[in-house]
Amino acid sequence: MTSITEKVKAFYASHGKIVKILIYLLWAVLFAFLAYTVWESRDQLLPYLAKADYSQFIFVMLFYLVALFLAVLNWAVIMHAFESSISFWMHAKIYLVSMVSRRLPGTIWYIGGRMIFYKKLGVPSVKTASASGIEFIISFVADALLAAIFIPLGLNLSKIWLVPLALVVVVGLLVLRPKTVEKIMVRLNHPLAQPVSAGQVIGWLLLRMALVLAGGVMIFFTIRIFTPLGFDVLLFVLGARALSGAAGMLTFLLPSSMGASDLTLLAMLSTIIPTSLATVIALLVRIYTTLFELIFGLIFFILLNKSLPVENLIDARTETLEEKTTEQDSEELRQDNFDI
Repeated sequence: MTSITEKVKAFYASHGKIVKILIYLLWAVLFAFLAYTVWESRDQLLPYLAKADYSQFIFVMLFYLVALFLAVLNWAVIMHAFESSISFWMHAKIYLVSMVSRRLPGTIWYIGGRMIFYKKLGVPSVKTASASGIEFIISFVADALLAAIFIPLGLNLSKIWLVPLALVVVVGLLVLRPKTVEKIMVRLNHPLAQPVSAGQVIGWLLLRMALVLAGGVMIFFTIRIFTPLGFDVLLFVLGARALSGAAGMLTFLLPSSMGASDLTLLAMLSTIIPTSLATVIALLVRIYTTLFELIFGLIFFILLNKSLPVENLIDARTETLEEKTTEQDSEELRQDNFDI
C-alpha cells in the first residue's frame, strides 16, 4: 500500500497543473450542464419570464445571501466544536467549496471533499465525518419541526400525518444529547477537547431553523415574481420549504436526492398556485441556487487553493486512504488475535 501511495503522490507532484486544469474543467462542465437545463426548460420558463416582476428578485437575492450566511455559520460552529484550532474563515471557505459537490451524483463527494480539505489541516477524517453527521441530524430535526408547525396552517391535514415528523424530532433530539455525542466520539477514539453543551445544540438548531425560514421567504418572493401572492400564505410556504428539506434528507444518500426535495416542494405549492407555475418555481429555485453555489464555490476555491494548494489536497486524499487501510488492517489483526 505504501508503494502505491508514493506512486500516487509522485504522479500528482509532477502533474499538479493538469489536476488543477481538470478541476476548473469540472466547474465548466457543471456550468454547461446548468445552461443545458435552462435551455431544455425554456418552453416552461419563457411564458412566465415575459410577464415577470423582476423587482421581487432583489428580495430573492437578499434572502438567499442570508440563508447562505446562516448555512456557513451553522457548519462553522458545529465543526468548531469538533476542532477548535481552525479559524471560522477557513471553515467557511471549505464549506463554500464543498457545497458544490452536492450537485454531483452520490453523497460521497460532498462529505469526502470536506474530509480531504480538513485532513490537510491535520483534522482526523473521523471528526469531519462526525461533524457532517451532526449537521445532517440537526437539519433533519429542524426541517421536521418547522414542517410540523407551519404545514397545518395551510392544509387541513389529519393530525396522524404529524406523527412521523414528531418521531423524527424526538429521535433526533435523543441523538443530539451532549452525553450521546460525547459517548459516540469516545467510541470512535476521538474524544472532544471540550464537551458539547446543551446550549450549543440548541444554538445549532436555531441557526438551522433560521436558515430554513430564510429559504422559505426566498421561495415566497420567487413566487411573487410571477403572481401577486398575498402574505397570508407565507407561513404555509415556510412549511413547504421545511417539508421539502426533510424529504431531501430522507434521500440524502441517493444521487442528487433523486429530486425528492423538488417534487415535494412542487406538490405543496400546487395547493396554492397552478401546477404549471409550481413546476416553474421548483425549477427556477433549483437553477438559481445551483448557479449561485457554482459562482461562490469557484470564487472560494480560488481563495482556498492559495491556502491549500491542490497538489497538497491530493496528498491528503492519499493519506486518508492509507489511514483507512491501516485502520482496517489493524482491525483485521485484532480480529485474528481474538479468533486465536
